[in-house]
Amino acid sequence: MKRARAAHGSVGAREEVFWDEHVPDLEHCLRELEAGPDPNTTAMFGAIAPLEGLRVLDFACGPGVTAAFLAKRGAIVTGIDISPVSIARGRELAQHTGLSIDFVVGELTPDSFSPATFDAVVGRYALHHVDLAQVAPILGGILVPGGRCAFVETMALNPLLNFARRRIAGYARVANLGSDDEHPLRRADLHILETNLGQVRLLVGEMRFLRIFDRNVLRYGHPRVSAFLAGIDDVLLRCGLGVLSYHQVVALTKRS
Repeated sequence: MKRARAAHGSVGAREEVFWDEHVPDLEHCLRELEAGPDPNTTAMFGAIAPLEGLRVLDFACGPGVTAAFLAKRGAIVTGIDISPVSIARGRELAQHTGLSIDFVVGELTPDSFSPATFDAVVGRYALHHVDLAQVAPILGGILVPGGRCAFVETMALNPLLNFARRRIAGYARVANLGSDDEHPLRRADLHILETNLGQVRLLVGEMRFLRIFDRNVLRYGHPRVSAFLAGIDDVLLRCGLGVLSYHQVVALTKRS
């Protein structure tokens, strides 16, 4: 399959450069694979289960850890990513672990795959890096009728976190993570997904509200404080306040 390069100076080109420069080494990927999926990734897998024999596209697959999780669970996996360095790492990971995964370098376009190629599409922190008005119809086209999508995403549904991202991130010791062109998913983005695919369900495996403060401000530097903040997050989730989480699973089923 030919590689679809991003146009020079485009958002895609900037994303390609950014992710080429942020690829973890093989040892890091192996440790992540050995540790197993985090709670939100587990929730994402649950939204498309059962995985055995399922034809799954890992959209914006990065270094291939999520694809490896899926392949280990019996899925037939294809990973696509704009970053050639990430894809090279994914192929290295698959070879090292003996897993069969097909990797494709390039942007997802209407010509990337034939219609109804996949039973499911997943992605971790992928949708908030793309133009959903362009990508959502493509996702709908490559899915079989009744096919499932699930994405672990950053969300713009918590006003306090939105304010912190706009006004505080990047100042003093507050981390500003991610690429210049990304944005957390807004209600309008969810509407685009619903228009092209089906009703959105939001799931939370692990609350990421005060945990984000711990990550971006405290840098996980105080274990007792980390445990305390995580405990509060867990209580908030049990109280039904998962909508406040910065990380959520966006799940959809394509209309038949």
